[in-house]
Amino acid sequence: MKIKPDPTSPLPRKGNDFMKFRQKIASPLSNEEGSALVLALMLMAVLTIIGFSTVNTSTTEFKIVRNERIYMDNFYKAESAVRESVQDIDTTSWDNLGDRTFPMDWLKQYDEDVDMSDTDIWDSTNSEASSVADADYAVVETGIAIGGSLDMTATSSLYDYEARGWGHADDGSVIIEVGYKKRH
Repeated sequence: MKIKPDPTSPLPRKGNDFMKFRQKIASPLSNEEGSALVLALMLMAVLTIIGFSTVNTSTTEFKIVRNERIYMDNFYKAESAVRESVQDIDTTSWDNLGDRTFPMDWLKQYDEDVDMSDTDIWDSTNSEASSVADADYAVVETGIAIGGSLDMTATSSLYDYEARGWGHADDGSVIIEVGYKKRH
């Protein structure tokens, strides 16, 4: 059965006309003009994304390094303050430590209601400004050390102290606590 071409069809029916029609349809698909532009735009988009992510990573790394520097500065200030507090305990006379009145602002007797890890408590009535800028210290006597009164030959008792140093600068804060024992 032979199919007759439809005379109303827009498709060409004869050989040469058909080849021209086929070239018209295929030429936009086989034409490679402008493909370099598309590839260049895709490459620019990829490079832009890589650039933005690199800038974001660099900014994050910069913030991490800055925070680490602030932490270390405050840590060293707090460490210096706590060493100063221990030195003050060592140099404080037996009379000031032994009579339990504690005339120094930086030295207090243990009070379970006072939380020295709360930085709002650190003021001139509870702490002393360190010789290092942006650092304070405070000492709490917690009482006679466990086993500190068992030495029958000792003329005094061994006391426990909690010495704290607080470094606070550049929107950072570090508190260091060390235990200390002194006989008096």
